[in-house]
Amino acid sequence: MRLVHRDHPGRSVRLAYCLNLHPAGDLDQYLKGLRRITLPLRERLSNAAEFGVGMYLPAKLARELASDASQFDRLRNFLESFGLDPFTYNAFPSGDFDAVGLKARVFEPTWFTEQRLQYTLDVAQLAARLGRCSGSERHVSISTHTGAHSSAVPPSERGDACRRAFANWVASAIAFARLERDWGTRLVLALEPEPRALVESLLELRLIFDAERELRRSQSESSAAIARHLGLCLDTCHAAVEYEDLSVSSLQSLAMSGAGVGKLQFTSALSVHDPSGNDFGRRALFDLDDPRYLHQVTGQGPDAVARAGDLPELREAWADPRSAWHDCSEWRCHFHVPVDLEALAGSGLSTTRDYADRVLREELRAPALWGAHELHVEIETYTWDVLPREARGSGELVDGLEREYRHVLAMCAAEGWCPG
Repeated sequence: MRLVHRDHPGRSVRLAYCLNLHPAGDLDQYLKGLRRITLPLRERLSNAAEFGVGMYLPAKLARELASDASQFDRLRNFLESFGLDPFTYNAFPSGDFDAVGLKARVFEPTWFTEQRLQYTLDVAQLAARLGRCSGSERHVSISTHTGAHSSAVPPSERGDACRRAFANWVASAIAFARLERDWGTRLVLALEPEPRALVESLLELRLIFDAERELRRSQSESSAAIARHLGLCLDTCHAAVEYEDLSVSSLQSLAMSGAGVGKLQFTSALSVHDPSGNDFGRRALFDLDDPRYLHQVTGQGPDAVARAGDLPELREAWADPRSAWHDCSEWRCHFHVPVDLEALAGSGLSTTRDYADRVLREELRAPALWGAHELHVEIETYTWDVLPREARGSGELVDGLEREYRHVLAMCAAEGWCPG
């Protein structure tokens, strides 16, 4: 879905939801998800010629599509026949995203390996061939993680690990430049910081950009590729859990990192206010541990920030009455919840919706903060089947996604962005 503004000619906002909540073991399963969820959602929301989709192609499927012309044609023909616009891709999880025991393995393969580079280039090749964005004012975004889970890198080796990861990001960007010459589609690799990852925050990533770009200043091919094909993925759930100060000045700074904000993943985290006095909310959070996804937690205290890699670690730390967690005024948990929710009724749990809304509102008001002509907004609530009933709301999955869309579209309309 493409939104335009009368006061910002040449600029647009592109909106989609991420297909990583669909099973995608093979192309038949992938297309079944599009028929079951995406097409009915489009019927409810849009009469436009194109309806945006946030593509998620696991490594096995991406390799098959990149090497099998008949399978690629099936996907392309389906997208074109139903007017689905694949303007953004999620290449963070390489596969088995719904597998029990996934947890930190979601970061595998790491950005220190040839397998991660090859997966990214397979997705990029497909994105370039499916892209409909010739011209300097449009791009296709591909989000990925910032190297590895922190547990895979000893603290003493972190600096070297960041440099090795950045070298592969640059290799991807150079390959993206070649794909643009061949297919006319500008691709942007959007790096997505996450709590307890090798790079946890956007501002930390910006410092790495500055340092590495300076080192490559004399390398014209690398410098040009970084400026055009390497950017940031601003995930509002991750940023909220890290308590990142995304004021206007901070967003202006991010816009100067390579290709700028290649993509904004519009997501909300869980929040527990006054956890020491909120027994109900604290226990409800502990009960949300599931065997599939990581639920990193950050606590804001008077003197320090407390961090846990997952809910079992937090529960164990809480058992110690001397723990810094007891002094926190708020805990925020990496657990994606529907973006229209302010709280989970009757649970003592709140969400970071206000934080996400504020960031999106600032971006909508000032396109100069994007660092690009387009702002890609992807709703990424992939946790529907592990959410408690009070978070899922009434109806089926399509009903929940529609509520999320209508929340975002209302915000966009309030700032003057309407379907074009």
